[in-house]
Amino acid sequence: MLSLARAGATDFARAEFVRLGLAASKDPEALALGARLLKDVALTADASRRRAFARASARAYVAAATNGGGRYGLVNAATMSLVAGDTARMADLAQAALDAGVAAGQGEAGYFDRASRAEALFLLGRRDEAAEMLAAAVAAAPSSLSGHASTLRQLAMIAAEIGAPTAWLEILRPPASAHFTGHMFAAREPADEAALKAGMADLVRTQRIGFGYGGLAAGADILWAETLLAAGGELHVVAPLALASYVETSVRPFGEDWVGRFEACLAGASSVRFAARDPYAGDDEVFAYASRFAIGCAILRAEGLSTRAVQVAVWDGRPAVGPAGASADVAYWRDTGRPQAILPFERPAPGPVAIDPRSPDAGQRGVKAMLFIDVRGFGALHDAQVPAFFEVVMAGMAEAIRGLSAPPEHVETWGDGAFLVFDRPADAAEAALVLLEAHRRLNLRARGLPRHLALRIGGHYGPVHLRVNPITGAQAVVGAHVVVAARIEPDVAPGAAYVSEAMAGILATRHADRYRCGYVGRTTPRKSFPPVSIFNLSRR
Repeated sequence: MLSLARAGATDFARAEFVRLGLAASKDPEALALGARLLKDVALTADASRRRAFARASARAYVAAATNGGGRYGLVNAATMSLVAGDTARMADLAQAALDAGVAAGQGEAGYFDRASRAEALFLLGRRDEAAEMLAAAVAAAPSSLSGHASTLRQLAMIAAEIGAPTAWLEILRPPASAHFTGHMFAAREPADEAALKAGMADLVRTQRIGFGYGGLAAGADILWAETLLAAGGELHVVAPLALASYVETSVRPFGEDWVGRFEACLAGASSVRFAARDPYAGDDEVFAYASRFAIGCAILRAEGLSTRAVQVAVWDGRPAVGPAGASADVAYWRDTGRPQAILPFERPAPGPVAIDPRSPDAGQRGVKAMLFIDVRGFGALHDAQVPAFFEVVMAGMAEAIRGLSAPPEHVETWGDGAFLVFDRPADAAEAALVLLEAHRRLNLRARGLPRHLALRIGGHYGPVHLRVNPITGAQAVVGAHVVVAARIEPDVAPGAAYVSEAMAGILATRHADRYRCGYVGRTTPRKSFPPVSIFNLSRR
C-alpha cells in the first residue's frame, strides 16, 4: 500500500487500507500509513477539504506517535497541523518532536531521525539550526538519495506553506540524471579522443551528473559511458536491438577495438533495457524509439529523485536527416525545454541516406500506444447478470470511447476485455483516465451488479506490426510489444491504470503538465517474459 501511495494511487490504497482492517489497528506502522494516506489527500485538495484532511492526518500521526511512532509521528503531526492552519498546535507538536528521546546514530535510521529534527526546527522558525541538522543528516547517510529526495519534497512543501526561501535545501538535491548521445565514429587520434573525453569529464563534473541513460554505439556513446563510469556514476544502457545484432550494426563496423570497450561498459552498467530484442531488420525507427525510451528513463529518474534532467551531446550542429541519430536526439530534447550541454564535433558532412532494400514497408510498421482493459470480477458473475453487465459496463465503456476527442484508431474486444490502439501516448493516457472515471460513475447496484466490478487498464508504447487478419479481413496490430501491454494488465490494481516505463517516459517528457506516472514496481515474472517496470497513471 505504501508503494501505491507513493505512486499516486491514493484512492485504491485507502480502500485496501480499510478492507484489510488496518483502519482499526493500533500498530504504529499501520497508524502512520493511515496518516500518510490522509496527508496525500490533503495535499492534493483545496480550501476546506484540504484543512479537514490535514487535521485528520495530524490526529492519526499523533496516535502513531503515542503508540510508539516517536519523533517521526510527532513532526508529521506538526507539519499537517500547519497545513490545517493550526499554528499553535503545530508549535507544540514540533517542540514535542525535538524533546522526544535521543535516537540519532548513523546510516538511514540516523538520517531520518536528524531529518525529522531539522523539520521540527524549520517549523519553529529556527532555520539556521535546521540547516545544521540537515547537513548532519546528509553526512550520516550520504548515499541515501531516495531519502534525501523525500525530505526535500517535504521541506519544500513546508517552505511553500510559510513563504520561506528554499536555497538551503539544495544540500538534499541528488545528482542530475542525464541522457547522453552523440555521433558514431571510427577510432580517432589518441590526442583527439583524449580532448573529447576531457570535455565530457568536465561536463559530467559541472553538471553534477550521477545517472546516465543512453545507447552504447561506437564513438560518442561509448566515450560517454566510460566517462560516467570513471566518475563513479551509474550507467543505464538502452539497447535498440538484441545485443549481438547491436554490436554488428553499431559497434564492430567502426573498429574491432570498440567491441571490447562495448563489453567493458556493458559489464559496468547498473542496468540494461531493450527497446527490442530482435536482430536488426532494416528499420531505423527502432533506433529512434530506443532514444526516446532512454530520454524518458532519464526524466523519470530525475522526477523520482526531485532532481534535474539534462542532456549531454556530442553533436556536429547539422539538422537531422532521418528519424534517428544524435541530431534527432538533440532536436527531440530541445523541444522539451529542458537544459542541454553540447560538445561541438567536427566531421565530414554525411552523404545521402541510402534506402535499405530490407526495410519493411512503412505502412506495415508503426510505434503505437496500446491499452488492454479488463473488468475485475466479471468471471464471478452469475449467468443471469451477464446481460446487465453488457448493457451497463460494456455500454458505459463504449460511450466513454465515443466521447473521446482523439478516439482509438484500432479496437478489439472479447468477453469483458478490450484492446485499444492510439497513435499518440497522450491520447491513450487520456482514454485510460476517462474510462476509469466513467466506470466509477456507473450505478452498478441498480442493475443487480456487484459494486466491486472495477476496470484494470495496462498501457504500453512501442513498435508494432500493422497487418490484415487473414481470417476476418480486419486490421490487426501484432508483435512483441503488444504482448508487453497485455502482460501489464493482470498486475494492475482494480480501478487503476498502469503503464510501462516506455509509455511513462514519453508522458513525463512531453506531457508532465497533464499526467503523473508514479513508480509502482515490476510485473510478476512469467515464463519467457522478463519483468517490466510499471507506473501508476493519474492526472497531474
